[in-house]
Order: sequence, then C-alpha cells, then structure tokens
Amino acid sequence: MKLRQKFSFYNFILIAAPILLIGVLSVLFIVVFILKFPVEEMQITRTSLINPLVLTKAAANFFTNNPTAITYIFIWAVMCIIICVITNTIITGRIVSTLEHSIHALRSNVDTIRDGNLNFEVMGSDIDEIDDLCEGFDSMRRALIISRDHENQLKHERNMLIADISHDLKTPITSIKGYIDGINDGIADTPEKLSKYLNTIKSKAELIDELVSNLSMFAKLEVSSLEFNMTTGDLRELVFDVIDSFRLDFEHNGIQLESELGNEPLYVNIDGEKMRRVFNNLFDNALKYRLPESKTVKVKGFLDDGNAYIVIEDDGMGIAPKEIDLVYDSFYRADNSRSSHIKGNGLGLGIAKKITEKHRGRLWLRSEGLNKGTTATVCIPIATHGGDHDEKNTNN
Repeated sequence: MKLRQKFSFYNFILIAAPILLIGVLSVLFIVVFILKFPVEEMQITRTSLINPLVLTKAAANFFTNNPTAITYIFIWAVMCIIICVITNTIITGRIVSTLEHSIHALRSNVDTIRDGNLNFEVMGSDIDEIDDLCEGFDSMRRALIISRDHENQLKHERNMLIADISHDLKTPITSIKGYIDGINDGIADTPEKLSKYLNTIKSKAELIDELVSNLSMFAKLEVSSLEFNMTTGDLRELVFDVIDSFRLDFEHNGIQLESELGNEPLYVNIDGEKMRRVFNNLFDNALKYRLPESKTVKVKGFLDDGNAYIVIEDDGMGIAPKEIDLVYDSFYRADNSRSSHIKGNGLGLGIAKKITEKHRGRLWLRSEGLNKGTTATVCIPIATHGGDHDEKNTNN
C-alpha cells in the first residue's frame, strides 16, 4: 500500500471511530437520561425545535428543576473527550509503530554493515515507498558483497603476484650468481666453458629483462595508463611481418608455417607496436608448446560481420578444458609436469588479451584437450570508411 493511501485510511479511521463510538455512547446516555429524569416536563413541541430561543428556555427550566441532570451531561462530555483521546492515541501510535519498525530495522542493518557483517537479508515493508527503500538498501548490500569479494580476490591475486615475481626473479638471479661464482673460482677454465657460462648469464638476464618489461606493461594496462597511438592499417601486413620474423625459428624446429591471409586487405585501427606484441606472444606460444611430432602452424585471416579475424592454429600440447579460462591469469602456466622446461613468466597471454580489448577487440583460445593443439583467435573491428589516421588514445 502506498504511504499516501495508508495515511488516508488511518485518517478516515481517526474520524470515523470517534464518531461511531460517541454515537453509541450518546444513544445509551439518552436512554438512561430519559429513564432517570422527567423529560416530558420540557414540553418540547415542533415549534420549540424550530425556534432556538424557545428550546433554550425549555432546557434552562428543565435543568433548574433537575440540577443533577447537569452531572450526567458533564459525564457524557468527559467520556466523549476520553473516546477522542484514546482513539487518536491508538491510531496515531499504530501509524508511528509501522514507520518506526521499518526505520529501526534499516538502522539496525546500517549498524550491522558498519560492523562488517553483510550476510543478512533486508526485510521488506507493507508500505510501498519503504519497501522500495528496503529493496534499494538490500541491493546496496549485495553490491558491497560483490565489491568485498572482488577486493579480496584482488588482494589474493596481488599476494600471489608478489610471490610469483619473487620466484621468477630469484631463479635466474640465483643461476647468474652461481655462474659468476664459477667464473671467479676458475671453473670456466677454457674459452668454451667461459663462453657457455657467459651465454647462460646473458640468457638469464634476458629472462629478467623480459619479466620486468612484461610487469611494466601489465601494470600500465591495469591502471589504464599505457598510451595507444592508433592508426589505420592493413592487419595482414602486420601479421606477415610477424610471420617472417618467426619463420626461421619454426623451420629450425621442423615446423611449417602455412598462411591463408587472402588478398583482401584487413583495414583496422590499431597501435602497430602493441598489436605486434600480441601476435609475437601467440606465435611464441605455438613454438614453445609444440610436441616432438608437431609439423604445422596455420594462420588464417578473413573479414566477417564487420570484424577482421586472425586465427592461429597449431598441433601442439593443447590445453586441458579446466585450464582454458585460466591461461590469461598472471603468472599462470599450464601443467608444470609438461612445461617445466619452457621459459616464460605467464604474463604474455594476459597482456595480449588486455591489449586486444583496448582495441575494442577480443582474443580467445580453443582446444580439444591435451596434445590436441590450440587455436588462438584475434578479432578486431574493421576501420570505418576513410579511417582515423594517427588517432591517439592515452587511456582508451
């Protein structure tokens, strides 16, 4: 019931109840009055009822002859006043009680939330406006639960991130220190050993440099402070350049790169440097997570429904179904028993996904399971007619 309707109802009761009760009291009083006093002596006629002066004179004569009748009239008046006071108090108290109950419940809920407890349900009210308020309050409580859970998740991820960074930094640093100690102790006593030691130190230093670089980009993407210099260009050309840079590595490992990018340009608005990093990561993963029997990596490009698609399909290790949504997480690496020999820090796919999303695009992986290969798909909206050349976006 609406608050206005409820007040109107109680207002009607506030008027009708005293009238009804006073009417019943008056009837009873008249009956007692007639039985107690000789009212016929007033000799009230039709004329006296019409003429107030005649009626007043008759009443005055009656009360002069029957002075105790005034007491009854006084009692009747007092009882009428008592009826009005009682009904007014009861009905007003009912209104106040209805409002106070809901307000006190909300106040109690505020105290509960302030104490950090969100595991309760805000009860409604039979007054529509207060019920809406209760529903809004409960929605806020649910939003706070989601926010708290998200904050706890971020805190957990931050702690895991710090732990993983420590681990990923400690391993190559320990290795570097060991090789340097070997050089200082004279273990690398031949040019061949010395060269091997130095190359290993360089390799470990490159791992640290890659980790620091990825962490820097990851942090900027998280706070949306990485600048994107958007230009309109052919996505095919960028992919061709990346393929050429990886071709020798794939051939060295006995893997053939097959491209089906077609002849139709795929014009999109992108930051070429950032998108190159995306495809570098995808091709690098196809190379890292190959199987001894892997033979082919296929690259396809096409337009569909206003988007440019690049699909990279390999026949490598694949991804377990339970891990397909986890590979984008920071420092995540699939099944250490299969990939412990693979270098990396688990940030690449997460960064690639965020960069693609900053281009208003999507990146997703698909795999039939372990040892069944992986298909990576990059989808970016095609550029509008004319393109937005040299468009800059600092926050995107």
